[in-house]
Amino acid sequence: MSADSDAGENGNALPHENTGPKLVACLWALTGTATVLLSLRIYCRLLKGQRLWWDDAVLIASWVCVLVDAGLMTYNAHMGYGLHTWDFDSRNLQALVLSLDVSGTFSITAAVWSKTSFGITLLRIMDGWAKKFTWFCLISMNIAMGLTALFTWVNCTPVRKTWDLSVQDGSCWPGEVLLHYNMFSAAYSAFLDIVFAGLPWKFLWGLQMRRGEKLGVGLAMSLGVFAGIAGFVKAALLPRMLSTDFADGVDLVIWGNAESCLSIVAASIPMLRVFVRDVKSSRQYRSGYAEQTGTAGNYSRFVTITSQAGPPASDVELDKMGDEGSDRSILGTNADPGRAKNGIVQVTDITVKYDDNRPGRSG
Repeated sequence: MSADSDAGENGNALPHENTGPKLVACLWALTGTATVLLSLRIYCRLLKGQRLWWDDAVLIASWVCVLVDAGLMTYNAHMGYGLHTWDFDSRNLQALVLSLDVSGTFSITAAVWSKTSFGITLLRIMDGWAKKFTWFCLISMNIAMGLTALFTWVNCTPVRKTWDLSVQDGSCWPGEVLLHYNMFSAAYSAFLDIVFAGLPWKFLWGLQMRRGEKLGVGLAMSLGVFAGIAGFVKAALLPRMLSTDFADGVDLVIWGNAESCLSIVAASIPMLRVFVRDVKSSRQYRSGYAEQTGTAGNYSRFVTITSQAGPPASDVELDKMGDEGSDRSILGTNADPGRAKNGIVQVTDITVKYDDNRPGRSG
């Protein structure tokens, strides 16, 4: 028996739940998480006296798009998005469809710009074929996703017919055409998340640094794989675009927002890892100094200096050293980010000895 006949015989046989509150809660939880991580990334940059680079600017622009998308979808939920079609107030239909198209454009833009930001970061450390390949990925992804956003607005003639169902004249592309292309572009974008997550390992593999540091930096820069997973889930849910029930699209919207937010989080965490390392090292130094100055005598501390010239240290030697600056150089947190692409090629240990000469102390 069809849903329409069910509704005719007994309206209560149809579901009447409202998934709008679920949509709003998920969107703002994801957006809030991305906001916190991005804010910490920017704070860490400024705290170290560094200026913002193009990857930071593009990531902030992506976050703005996420924020606008979440705001528009909250408004849509207030109008009734999340209700089933048979419970929706048809007087709001035209405004809802237009708002959904606008929010979808911002969602697509947020996704592609968040990935572009990480790609720009990779361009700063890659060279040779890997850098050319990164350029290809960035350009092709922006074209593919840009067409997805554009097709939303040009698939009907006149354009107003896209959101105004009362327009009788004109025509629109078959829904299957848009669906198949959108699935392709979404899957391609998600695939590039996985590719971008793997590219840093190619760069890290040849660096002269401790294996533990390689693993830590590599994992921090590979978190985009989670955004890729979200992207594949979104691509699998895209057939719901053809559903006539608004409630079927809620999960698709959530996963689209998750893809962008996870990309922002993945791009922010590598910088936060450096910040946490700095705080930990500073606390250990202050604690060690307080213990040492509690008694008279001679004390010493090892200081590791890295440079870009000279014979490379062996992996065994580096594995025994506390190279606290390796990942800071790789992640572009030095004054000159361009130096990071050459890696660490020399490590020198210096022993600094000092005495406690306070009054009443010997030595």
